[in-house]
Formats: sequence, C-alpha cells, structure tokens
Amino acid sequence: MAGISTRKSGINVRPCAAICLLLAGLAPAAAGEPRVLLDGCVLELAASEPDVVTPIGMAFDASGSLLVLESQTHHRPEGYAGPAGDRIRRFADGNGDGRLDQWSTFAEGYQQGTNICVRPDGQVYMVTRRDVRLLHDSEGDGRSDQETPVLTLDTATDYPHNGLGGIALAPALGGDGAALYIGLGENFAGAYTLRGSDGSSYSDRGGAGTVFRTTPDGGRLVRYATGFWNPFGLCGVGGRLFCVDNDPDSSPPCRLIEVLPAADYGFRYEYFRPGTHPLQCWNGELPGTLPMICGTGEAPTAVVAHRGYLWVTSWGDHRIERYELSLADSGFYTAKRVTVVQGDADFRPTGMAVAPDGSIYFGDWVKLNYEVHGRGRIWRLQLPPQMAEGGGVGDPAAPRAPVAGQLQVFQTAAAEIPQTSPAAEASAVTLAQLQSLRWHRKPIEATLRAALRGDDPDVRMYAVRWIAEERMGALRDEVARLLDGPIPTERYFLVVLAALDWLDGDGQMKPAAVSDLLLLRQLQNESRSADLHALALRLISPDDGWLTGERMAAYLKSTHAPLRQAAVRTLAVQTRPERLPLLAAIAADPSEDAGLRADAVAGLATAASAQADLLARLAADPAPAVAGEASRVLRLTGQHAAEDEAKPDVADLDAWQRLLSEGGDAERGRRLFFMAAGPRCAVCHQFGGRGGRVGPDLTHIGRQQSRERIVASILLPSADVAPHFQPWTVVTGDGLARLGLRAPEAGDDGEEIYIDPNGEPFRLKSDEIAIREPSDKSIMPDGLERTLSIDDLRDVVALLSGDD
Repeated sequence: MAGISTRKSGINVRPCAAICLLLAGLAPAAAGEPRVLLDGCVLELAASEPDVVTPIGMAFDASGSLLVLESQTHHRPEGYAGPAGDRIRRFADGNGDGRLDQWSTFAEGYQQGTNICVRPDGQVYMVTRRDVRLLHDSEGDGRSDQETPVLTLDTATDYPHNGLGGIALAPALGGDGAALYIGLGENFAGAYTLRGSDGSSYSDRGGAGTVFRTTPDGGRLVRYATGFWNPFGLCGVGGRLFCVDNDPDSSPPCRLIEVLPAADYGFRYEYFRPGTHPLQCWNGELPGTLPMICGTGEAPTAVVAHRGYLWVTSWGDHRIERYELSLADSGFYTAKRVTVVQGDADFRPTGMAVAPDGSIYFGDWVKLNYEVHGRGRIWRLQLPPQMAEGGGVGDPAAPRAPVAGQLQVFQTAAAEIPQTSPAAEASAVTLAQLQSLRWHRKPIEATLRAALRGDDPDVRMYAVRWIAEERMGALRDEVARLLDGPIPTERYFLVVLAALDWLDGDGQMKPAAVSDLLLLRQLQNESRSADLHALALRLISPDDGWLTGERMAAYLKSTHAPLRQAAVRTLAVQTRPERLPLLAAIAADPSEDAGLRADAVAGLATAASAQADLLARLAADPAPAVAGEASRVLRLTGQHAAEDEAKPDVADLDAWQRLLSEGGDAERGRRLFFMAAGPRCAVCHQFGGRGGRVGPDLTHIGRQQSRERIVASILLPSADVAPHFQPWTVVTGDGLARLGLRAPEAGDDGEEIYIDPNGEPFRLKSDEIAIREPSDKSIMPDGLERTLSIDDLRDVVALLSGDD
C-alpha cells in the first residue's frame, strides 16, 4: 500500500498507509503531509531547512550525490538574512551507508538562478535567467573551481523566471551526437539576443517562448522550436524531446509538449498574457501550429523520464504527476495521467531528479510566496519494484509523420533561401513553403500576396498571422480585402479582424476580451455588409452591454435573413429579461420562418412557467419544428410530463449504438445544445464560436471522433476523461466536500476557483482545503439518457457528428 514517512536524523515514522476522502468515511491526513495516492510508493522527507532552502533545479552527479540549486535571490525581500547569491548545494553519502546525509556547497554567488544539469563528464551547467555557465571541480574536493561561459542572453528585461530556464542534454533529433537544449521564456516580449560560445547568435522580440539547440559547449546556436509561454522543464529521452510549459492567465491548462524541430506552439506574449487573442493559440488551433500532448497541473516546473513514464512536478496544484504516453493513429502522443503525490497549500514541488537507485527526488518550495523565505524541503519517492513499465516514452520507433514533417521544415529552413524565392513566383503557395520561409525569417512580400489570394483558407490565415507578426503595413489593405471574400470559419474571421487591429494599432498589448472588442467594432461599423454584421453578432458575447433590447429589436426588423437569425439566436441565450417579449413575439407569429420561430421557442425555456400558455398553444402549432420545440421545452422544464420510453441500460452501449446510429436533426440538436433546460451543454462547451470554455470546444468534434465514440462519451462521460479536464474532489477542514474542475486564474492569490457540475464557479481559500483528490468522475453529468428522450439524444449526436 501507499505510505508516507518523515525521516530526519535517522528517525523514521510511517503513519496510515492510504489517505482517503471524507466521502469514503475516513478522516483527512494531518495538515502539511503530502499524501501518496499510488499503491506501493513510499514518500519520505529527505532534508529540510536549514540544510537547504527554496530549492529549484536538481540533478545527480556521477558519484551519486544530489546537486540542488538553492534560490537566495528570487524576489529577495528587504531584510532577508540568507546568502547574497544563489547556491548549488551538494547532498552526499558521508559515511558510505548508501544514504544521502551530508550537505556542502558546490558553487555559490549567482543571481536569478533557474536550473542545473550535469554532464556525463561531471561538469555542471548552471543556468540563470541571463546566462549558462559550465562549472568544473578540477581538484575533486566537491567544490567548483572553474567556470566556462556557454550562452549569454542580452536583454533589458530583468524578471527572475521568464528568461533562460529549461535545460536538457540529449541526443540530437535528426542529427548525430549529443545536443544541449535550452528554454527561453516569454521575456515580457522584450527584445533580446542570445549568443553562443562560438559567436553564433539569435535575436528576436515579441514574446514567443523558444527552445534553442547548441553543441554541448554552446556552439552552433539555432532556434529549435517556438510558441511557448515558459518552457521551464525540458527532458530528452529515446531521441525525443519533451517539455512542460506554463500557461497564460486565461487560457489553461499548462502543457506537456513533445518539442519538434521548427515547430510553433502558438503563443506570443506581445498579444498579451491572457492567451485569448485570436492571433494566439494554445493547442494547435491555428494553421501551422502543433498541439500539446495533454494538459498538466498548474505551474509545472520539471519533467523527467523514468521507467517508461514522464513525471511532472506541479507547483500550483501541489502534486507529483505521472504520464503514460501512447501513440495515436495521427502520429501524435496521447497521455494518461496518474496523481502520485498530492499535498496541501504548503506543498510546492519544484525540481526533480532520478537517483541511481531508481527513486525520485524532488524539491519543495513549501510556501506560496514568490519571495525567498528561508523554508525548503527535499522529498524522496521510492517506487515499487512491481510497477509496470510504461511503453510510450523513449520508444525508438520509426519516425512518425509529425516528426518527419517538422524535420523537413527544419532542414529546409536551415538552408539559405534567396530573396527571389521560387515561391514568390508560384501561383499557389503551400503551407509548408510559408512555414519554411517564416522559420527562416524571410517575409517575402510577393509570396505573402500570393498566399493571401490563394484558395486554401489555412494558407491565407497563416499569411495573415505572419503579416501581423512582422507588422507589414504595406499588406494591410490586402488583408482587409479578405473580409470581402469567403469567410469559412469563425476563427478565420477573428484572425483577420485581429490582424487588422494590430496593423492599425500602436503595438500595445490587448485585454482578455479583445475578441468582443473587435466584433463590437464590426457591429458599429455601418459600412460593413449585413453578412458581416450577422457573423459578428453570432460570435460576440450575447450579454455584451452594447446589445440592448432596443438594438436587438432593430436587428429583428432587418430584411436580411441571416442577420435576423443571428439576432434571435443571440436573444435566446441572453440573460436580460427584456429579451423575452421579443422572443415571444417571434415565436407566436405564424408568418415568420418556422426555424426562426423554433429558435425563439427554445429561448423561452428560462421563462417556461411564465410563458406556459404560449408554449402550450405552440405545442399544437401546424409547423412541426415549432410544435416539436415547444413540446420539448415544456417537457424539459417540467411543465408537461415526459412520455415513458423503453431504453436500454446505460452500460449496454451496443444497444444504444443501434438506437442512435442514425437519424436526428442537427438544427434541433443545436437548439438543445444552447437551451437553458435539459443538458445545458453550452454552459461548459463552445459550438460555432459561442458557449462556455470550461470543457473542450465541440464545433469540429465530428471530424475527430466517430459517431460511436460521441455516443459513448454522452452516455458514459467518466469513461475517458482527458487529463486537463479531470475534476477534483476538494474537502475543506469543516468536512464540506465538493466536486469541481479547476478554473483559470491569474497568478496565485491564495484562492482556488473551481467549476461545479452545473457549470457554476465556486471559490475556496487554499489554506482551508484539507484534502484534494483527483476524481474519476467527469464534470459532465451522468444520466442524460434518463432526462433526454431518444429523439433528443439523436438530435445532439447529429449536431456533434456534423450531420447536415
């Protein structure tokens, strides 16, 4: 069974083996003790202050000693009594009994240290936010006495942990020998130049976190991958490179990423830190960007490979996570997460390293404070010998399509591309051509003009994003003309609007609600077409203050059918009471289009009791769409009793698949998706650019999943939950237990926000939470087959499957 021990000065104490929830009838663990949740593992406290304080990076050397980077300068408060500089502490076996028990200092005097890494020859890479040095103990006395510069970062930005950080020495992907990989954070979008030991350099600005590759001595510096927030943890294994990346304020989760050459992972800080700007993405949503493997816990700081798994520390969610990877048919990795260790608000895991005996050591910052504070712990996690080996990490299988494709882009970009590129003369520019040119930083105007005029919307979007990034005002009018052509998707529309705003603006960062600001500007622009007004109205937040009852009534008087439809559908999901008379009038008017009337009927679900007489009349309307929607609203709001239907047991998926394999009406499904009664899908999910952001966007789920899998996900939502959508059971000290999904929040102010199964947020103070346990129950409610009719389910499946 899982256990925990606290070992200090040779004394071992092992409390109760398993810590369970109050819901299961057991008391919470003692305050401050992290709990092991994986059977067979044993956790022990290896060291604490004053021997070591505020630990960050760590690594084992060839002698089996643990080197720990100890921060003394991170937001150093006035009056702090610690050493003037950061130190590398050495934890060694002093008496030969196989236990680490003797502390000494290997090196000291550094400012804004972020990480360390040990080479096979015993030399140690010391990383600070602005340089990398190679430390050497030439005399063998356990202290560094030589330093060699490896990399230097020139920048005016001076924040302690968004410069250089992640580091890994690993085989070069697509090449021979070892390579040094180093991560650079968003640097507050400040200009910088990174210089290698041989004079090679790279300069940039804009805040795209980047992974660089050099020789082990810092030569032949090249940009390797970009689009990160802060790739603070890097790990190379089996010819693969992985990283953990912190997340923007409003676009979680943090990411576990396979880092591929010449890859773009979507983020640029200059579009501001919430991560919601249309020119940013976080999971491969924009053309030419790649997705994450999966989300991780908040504020990951380290990732290591061990026994076929990836192990991750989560500073913000107070836990140690294990990921088992497997390859999907797409060639990308998927992952299953297990929480191995879970602590309370005073458990803040940082660096991690695998010991020669196979145990895992990790640091613990202890306190919420960003300032150094004189506390710190080192934990040792012993793994059971019988733990099954993971199979997905480090598998030297043949190159997969995503890897091969990115290698091709990387190799093409490495070659000199003349200014008169053949692509500039081509009538059709490909996405691969644009990727190679952009990676080589050759914004050829003729090529971009050709891309903007091409048939492929992905190529056009990629070109727009690049033009905005380079602030190429000469192409501004070409971008604007895209609004007069076909607009294939909501994201395409927003990308074009955002690029125009950026090209016309002053380069200042935008707020989290930038999309609504851009859309509102389109609605207020009388020169825009009715089609564009309809699209903007369909995408803007329905309760935007500008969308008053008077303005919505004006839209309803339009002769343009798509604009009237967008107005009714917006009214249907608004929360203002003045919308109800407008909806009732549309619903009751037999001269109106039946589909428009049905949309209005669905919007009356929030006032079904007050509108019961109207709904009852409409349930007998000669228009089937209107009558069916009114009957459904009455049934789902309890105004009318549901008819008995013979339904299979929810576990009998074969029977349900036969029932739901065909049929259904996607339009009826859309109304039910957004309806305030019934499943209330839109509280958590987006569809077509509107809805909540708690769960995944379901707009194109039918392209990614079969109808059978969609059916299974609706009926058994807890059977397969992605790691970043895993809910938590949180139990406060007074015994109150709640289930919730961790919500995005800026920084860490001592409160945690969760979303409950009804889609409603709730807040808890971190220090009031006695237990946090990962739940195997999805936040999506069970039992939809009981509340919805078979026809309802068919309609929703038809919508999500993409049926016309």
